[in-house]
Amino acid sequence: MPSWQFLSVTDETPNDLWMEIAALLEPLDILALQSTCRALNQALYRKSVWAVALRQVCREHCLFLPTYPIEKMDTRQLFIAAMGPDRFKSLIEGAGSFAAHADDAPALNPAHGPFASHQVAVLGKRGASYLVPGGRFLLTFDCKALTLWDLGLVGSAKDINGPQPRGMAHVDFPPGTFVEFETGYSLLDVAMRQDSLRVVVSGGSERVT
Repeated sequence: MPSWQFLSVTDETPNDLWMEIAALLEPLDILALQSTCRALNQALYRKSVWAVALRQVCREHCLFLPTYPIEKMDTRQLFIAAMGPDRFKSLIEGAGSFAAHADDAPALNPAHGPFASHQVAVLGKRGASYLVPGGRFLLTFDCKALTLWDLGLVGSAKDINGPQPRGMAHVDFPPGTFVEFETGYSLLDVAMRQDSLRVVVSGGSERVT
């Protein structure tokens, strides 16, 4: 029998190469590769592998990268975060109706793809709020102040009441800056740029702040 049939793929392939391969895979594919044998599970279930996977997930789904303190997270936390979109998809498919699996069921397409910027209408005295993709940071605007809140890392709540919001940044506006938006339609425009947010508030009197 030829000797090549007795070669072990895991023994003959350096771990560094497996990590390079994992960097090209989706989280679900990395998990499948880990599940093939104990050697690959040990080689791939490490912080460096899942940190790369989480960064790729954030880019693919347009999630705000600072949502996750990657350097402070352990392997398990990185794994759970990176698998989040796949777990959500699995939950939706598992709870779907029978009609959704029928051959003649209409295909449902999203109204739009992932985006790095978004506009929110400011409704008079109610102002506006915007949950930054990733679920950790919240922007609120009430005509008097613009505030960025940190709601805490998703899934890290220690009690049933959930994380306590913490103000991260706050900008006050002088009285009459926006004239309560009575003179026109106003928008809160939010754009993500790598690890920063760009926020523009357009007032009703043709002014931009």
